[in-house]
Amino acid sequence: MSLREHERRILAEIERKLDEEAPDLADRLDTFAAEDPDAPADPDLGSWKPWAACAVIAAVTAGLLVLLFLLTPGTPQPEPSGESVPGTGESLPADDPAGETVEAPGS
Repeated sequence: MSLREHERRILAEIERKLDEEAPDLADRLDTFAAEDPDAPADPDLGSWKPWAACAVIAAVTAGLLVLLFLLTPGTPQPEPSGESVPGTGESLPADDPAGETVEAPGS
C-alpha cells in the first residue's frame, strides 16, 4: 500500500524528530527497516504448499460433514391422519372415520 504525499511528509517529519530526540532508538528501528514493508516475513508463505494444506483440510472437513449428514437418522415422519381401510391400503379422511360419504344437499 503506497502512502499519499501528505502522509509521506508527515512520516518524514516524525523520522527527523526521532533522529534528533532519540538517536539510539532511531538506530535500532533502522535495523528493522525492510525494502518492502508489505512483503511477508516468511518468503515460503507465497508458495503453493500452504494453499495445498488448506485445500486438504477443507476437503477432509467437507467429507466428514457429508458422512455425518448421511449417517444421521432422519426425523420420524408423522403417521397419516386417517385410519386405513383393512385390505385396501387406502386411508379414510380424519373427519369421516366411518367411511360414509357425505353428499351435498340437492345433489
